[in-house]
Amino acid sequence: MSARGFRRGARGSQPFFDPFLNPSTALPQTPMGSLTELAHLKCYPLENGMTWYHLPLEEAPRLAFSLAIPGGNAAEQFPGVADLTDNLLLKGTHRKNSEAVAIALDSLSLDLDISTRRDYSLMSGVMLEDDLEDSLALVAELFYEASFQEFELEKEKMMGEIQMELDSPRAAASDLYVKTLFAGTPYATTNSVVLQNLPQLTSVTWVQQHYTQHYRPERVVLVTAGPTPVTRLASLLERFFPPRKEPVISTPPATGQPLLAQTLQSLTVNQPSPLGLCRPDSNQAHIFKGWLSVAAVHEDYYPLAMMNTILGGAGLSARLFLELRDKRGLAYNVRSSLEAYCHRGMFSLYIGTDPARVRECLEGFEEECQKLIDILVDEQELADAKQNMLGRRAIFMETALQQAAYVANNLVLGRSIEAIQSAPDRFRAVTAQDLQRVAQTYLTQPAVVALVGPEGALQACNATVFNGP
Repeated sequence: MSARGFRRGARGSQPFFDPFLNPSTALPQTPMGSLTELAHLKCYPLENGMTWYHLPLEEAPRLAFSLAIPGGNAAEQFPGVADLTDNLLLKGTHRKNSEAVAIALDSLSLDLDISTRRDYSLMSGVMLEDDLEDSLALVAELFYEASFQEFELEKEKMMGEIQMELDSPRAAASDLYVKTLFAGTPYATTNSVVLQNLPQLTSVTWVQQHYTQHYRPERVVLVTAGPTPVTRLASLLERFFPPRKEPVISTPPATGQPLLAQTLQSLTVNQPSPLGLCRPDSNQAHIFKGWLSVAAVHEDYYPLAMMNTILGGAGLSARLFLELRDKRGLAYNVRSSLEAYCHRGMFSLYIGTDPARVRECLEGFEEECQKLIDILVDEQELADAKQNMLGRRAIFMETALQQAAYVANNLVLGRSIEAIQSAPDRFRAVTAQDLQRVAQTYLTQPAVVALVGPEGALQACNATVFNGP
């Protein structure tokens, strides 16, 4: 089936996504383009109010698009509404049932993906030039005419899929970590929170209101990349995406964007916070440790991203991998990650280890972070990290769809076109002093530690965090 739904990796149980660092997508790819192509990206006005950017790629065989819909979990009136809304878009319209939608997608070779994230939802896909008009008509039908007839069925399926994912000890540890770090805010809406609340979501009205409120052309950001002439695309977009007739529903003050931004920006972790779930069936201890960090538009993002590359984001050459895995043999998988959202972000460490070696792992985390705080990074190591990061980004930007998704993700997070186009230069400009400054600023703050594993691992975690080495 060409359509895909229920993909929560971007903000649920695997907190390792950032569009600047990982501008990739799970959809089949059309090899085309590079970072240099972004210089040709332009914004074109549409009468329907849609924010539309087009990247001309004359040799691309298909048109790629990414439609970012601001809202996501941060705008929900009830946890899980955004996820359920997005899933149901592919389950039927007022003119087609779910089977007819699937047949239409396949007949057009229209690869379509819809995912829910903390600050927005993302609909992405690629379509054949010969079927462009029919494909855009179908996307518009999903955008405007979702029927939500399978509300109860899809809710039950979601609950089963979430439970199956949380059966993974690593996913459960990540879930516990994220909802604790962002406790009391919409960013804490993880898989377990959705699973807990879905049974209380008894009326489809919640979904219909979310859909009407956020799936509006004047609210969305559309990025297209491909060979289609701009004049033809503009005509088709105006034709198939008219203004919504339904009025905008007023947002209650408690969930408005200004208050949400204020709540997240003032959020703090007051003291070291070890948490654990006992899983006797787990033969490993899965540990997450992390700190609150900056929003996507913050200037500290660039040195934090470079620090992440050096510490654990560069794979085999990263410090955590070399020290904790290669030298000490503590784990098969160890890494760090940086995620930045509209109003806040998080810097995270992860390791999966033998339950008997939890203390060594936490001490290893502490030692490697302390080195960044106390010692300037060597210039050669910094240069290698920059080359690693920019090389990985170039690989992730080889296709039209990856470029469209990359731009849409960044625009909806608040980054400007200038910031998107100049990102490589901003990463190159990071100095060793910048790295030490952000390490001293963020890695010295209280952290959240979350572990899932057997009982002995939980005891070792608590003893290490509270009592020290």
